[in-house]
Amino acid sequence: MTDPTSEDPTRGRVRITSPHTGAQPYVRRSVREEIDLSTGVGEVYIRSLMRTQLRSALLILALLIGSVGALPVAFAYVDGFGDLRLWGVPLAWIILGVGTYPVLWALGWLYVRRAERAEQAFARLVEPR
Repeated sequence: MTDPTSEDPTRGRVRITSPHTGAQPYVRRSVREEIDLSTGVGEVYIRSLMRTQLRSALLILALLIGSVGALPVAFAYVDGFGDLRLWGVPLAWIILGVGTYPVLWALGWLYVRRAERAEQAFARLVEPR
C-alpha cells in the first residue's frame, strides 16, 4: 500500500491552530480604566450619566415652563386677573417681580440636588470602597 501523502505534495501534514491564539487575553478592568481608555463599556457608563443629567434638566425645564411660563397665559386669559391690585400695584407685577424668584431658586436647588446625587452614584460606581 502506498502513502497518500507521497502522491500529492500539497496533501502533506496540516497544522491546526486555535483562532484565538492571536487575540489579546481578556483583562478585567475597573470602571475607571474603562472610562479612561474610552472603551465601549466606558462610553456606556458616560452615556448613562449624561442621560440621567439630561432627564433632570428636562424635568426642571418642564417645571419652569409649567410654573413661571404659565403666568403670561394666566394674565392673558383669566378675566380680571390683570386688573387686580395689591397696595396700589398690579398683582401681575408683584408676582413677576417678587414671586418668581423663590420659584427659580427652588428649581435651581432641586436641579443641583439631583445632579449631585447622580454624580455621587456615578462616583460610587467608578471608585467602589
